[in-house]
Amino acid sequence: MKITYLGHASFLLETAAGTRIVTDPYGQDILPHPVAEADIVTMSHEHYDHCDLTQVKGDFVAVNTAEARTVGDVKITCVPCWHDEVQGQKRGPNRAYIFEADGLKIVHLGDLGEAPTPALMDACTGADALCLPIGGTYTLTGADAWAAAKALLPKLILPMHYRCPGHSFAVISTEEPFLSALDGDVPVQRLDELTEPFPTGVVLLTPRKP
Repeated sequence: MKITYLGHASFLLETAAGTRIVTDPYGQDILPHPVAEADIVTMSHEHYDHCDLTQVKGDFVAVNTAEARTVGDVKITCVPCWHDEVQGQKRGPNRAYIFEADGLKIVHLGDLGEAPTPALMDACTGADALCLPIGGTYTLTGADAWAAAKALLPKLILPMHYRCPGHSFAVISTEEPFLSALDGDVPVQRLDELTEPFPTGVVLLTPRKP
């Protein structure tokens, strides 16, 4: 599997069989990025910066429910959760999607804003990679994101939903609060893209430019 970061909460996952998954597509006004071609598009919730299907090309299956399904070589399951710490009273529901393909389990937490529930912890057992929101304001703060990662125990953490150069959301933080919260022995790398074998620790993927 190959993983490319399109920025914000959007990743492109490409399996060995050629299936392409795009998570949480968003508009160019938030951060300029390439319009990827996909076979599957998942949307963690219905906020405009996570469900812009105009930013995806191809004859794709759009997934925006909690229904489990298999598309080609990809098994998709979902854990409903909340966008905030008061069961959606501020920002509504959220969906964490779990992708299984190529013998790997990849978890995308969307705009998680609450501490992981037992259901989410169970679903994340054995996760090879966790796409984790870290920017605060609308999602977990850096410190809370690290606490969530320690509860979910993934082999690899892929931070997302933070402010990087060119990002229009000034109210969310950069990656620095999250990195400052890490335990001292956690390895951190910055890479352009990710291919197997995946490392452990934290990998900050460079958002792909148009």
